[in-house]
Amino acid sequence: MKTKILKSKVTIDMSVNEYDTLFKYIGKLDSMLNTLHETNDLWLSDVHNLSSLKWELIEMLDAEWNADTYRYVKRGNKWGLKDMYWL
Repeated sequence: MKTKILKSKVTIDMSVNEYDTLFKYIGKLDSMLNTLHETNDLWLSDVHNLSSLKWELIEMLDAEWNADTYRYVKRGNKWGLKDMYWL
């Protein structure tokens, strides 16, 4: 997966396999939300799936961890408050 960041747009190149993986996580998120709504409980496998999804998104968006602010930020943007993300 490659992320190209330009001034006016962001392009994410991914393989068909990576694209299919993201769709797999849509199904897993749907299943997790159904479990939460029905049982008010979260299974350990759901926590693992959430963690995996987090890392897929970090990789896809080319996010960087900023140790000073304890947040993920856009690559190359270490201090911009408007560009901070919580994952």
